[in-house]
Amino acid sequence: MIVRHSYISARRQPKIPGKTGNVIAISKALAHFKYIQHRPGEDREKGGRELFDDENDNLDAKEFRKAIRKMNRTDVVAHKMTLSPEINPESQKAMTREVMERLGSEKGLDLKWVGTAHSNTDHHHTHLEILGKDKNGKQVRLDVRDYDKVKEYGRQYLERVHPLEMERYRLDKEERERKRLAERQREKDLAKQERIRDGLELPWIHKKIIREQLEPYDQWKAKKLEQEREKKERANAPELEPSQPEKPYFQDTIQAAGKEWSRANTLKELRELNTYLWDHYDERIPLPEYKKLITWTKDKEKYGERDRAANPEKPTELQKEKEKDHFEYKGERYDKDTKPEKLFELTAKLREKGNKKLPIDEYQMLRQWMEHADRARWSGVLEKELANTHKQFERSKTMEQLKAQEGGRVINPMQENFMSHPVMGLFMQGASVANELVRWIPLDDRNRDFMKEGREALEAAKADKLQEHVQPGRSEEQKEKDKQALEKLDKALEQNQEGRDKIKESKKRKQWERDDEEAWDKYDPWGRY
Repeated sequence: MIVRHSYISARRQPKIPGKTGNVIAISKALAHFKYIQHRPGEDREKGGRELFDDENDNLDAKEFRKAIRKMNRTDVVAHKMTLSPEINPESQKAMTREVMERLGSEKGLDLKWVGTAHSNTDHHHTHLEILGKDKNGKQVRLDVRDYDKVKEYGRQYLERVHPLEMERYRLDKEERERKRLAERQREKDLAKQERIRDGLELPWIHKKIIREQLEPYDQWKAKKLEQEREKKERANAPELEPSQPEKPYFQDTIQAAGKEWSRANTLKELRELNTYLWDHYDERIPLPEYKKLITWTKDKEKYGERDRAANPEKPTELQKEKEKDHFEYKGERYDKDTKPEKLFELTAKLREKGNKKLPIDEYQMLRQWMEHADRARWSGVLEKELANTHKQFERSKTMEQLKAQEGGRVINPMQENFMSHPVMGLFMQGASVANELVRWIPLDDRNRDFMKEGREALEAAKADKLQEHVQPGRSEEQKEKDKQALEKLDKALEQNQEGRDKIKESKKRKQWERDDEEAWDKYDPWGRY
């Protein structure tokens, strides 16, 4: 479910001569109420769309407008919320009432709200206007944590009332995601092939070796140290007033990983996005947008998933935090001098489900240490391997090889002079290393297990047939055909298992025959003892 929320506050209204902020906020709340009732669309009835609340199906609009005008001594006049479920429920009213009742019960409030259902788009949705005070006069505050609760309440309702539709939606979503990832991988492969054709990338060299050649580790390290020094100087410099006011959280967004992200996303989603950007170098976003992502994550970790406007002192406190040079995780201390193997092991633990996650600051430190270790490991690797190959080649030379090799190549002074050229010699040595690497790759099917591949294919076909068999709406004739197909697949799996057992027994016999030189005497011509 998609949840969108904003609020109309008297404090955030522009100054207009002769009007207070509260008067302007009430006017905006009335205008929004009129908009959701009379918005143009094919679903609009004569006189406007039907209004409903927690008790009435056809609510009188005049009564709610009076309630809005009475909100003249409060900061937040009204909250605007939109609920857009994954599927079109049979009754949007029932779903909305259950969600709002559970939300009010969770917060200890008796919410006063009005809603109207819109069906002018492919996905039906409901617009709500919630008063800034509940029926008992208590102030109503909604933050990011409440969005997650609303989503969960809506999901539980849909899974209980529309289980088949939700399962079908889940399968369609997984299929769309699979196609999206496949399309993205295809685009990456095409881009890589284009780089190879243009000579910008070599297919037989590891990409980290290319990275080291384009930007050696020493230069990269010096650049990072300079950036850290500038960062410390900016932190110690006096803070300047921003030239433009910050956008509200629901308008300030970034584009990453094919989606739109904002401060409204949960802490878990922002952490997963940060991990994804670290792991996929080609999809990293511009630095200003990445700084926004880190700021949102820090705010949620330090103050909880609440609105930034409720904590105006937040940026000042974050700037006063001292920069750490280490952290602890489950009793283990980690710093920049920790062994790379230990750092990579910690990263694998953090990916495991159920393990405690690191705060964003500590996670950033961990990934920077890993990048330093990884670049240091690949520093100068190509030069080292070429020097080692050249050394081995020089050792193998003899006077006879320099003169001639029977059945092999002849090394003459012209060829040796050609190899002594620094550019051509490096190219030829690199080609020799590539030839050696390619020679190590087996190009036949000697290690393939065809029986295992056949079993996996049969099991996948059986799973697909079972899923097709349990889908609703299938006739008895189709179900009978499904049963026959499943029986054939089970029989094929049994035959496959028998074949694998025979192959396994044959391998054991051959191994036994190789181990015992006298094994041939124990068999008669028909293979019996």
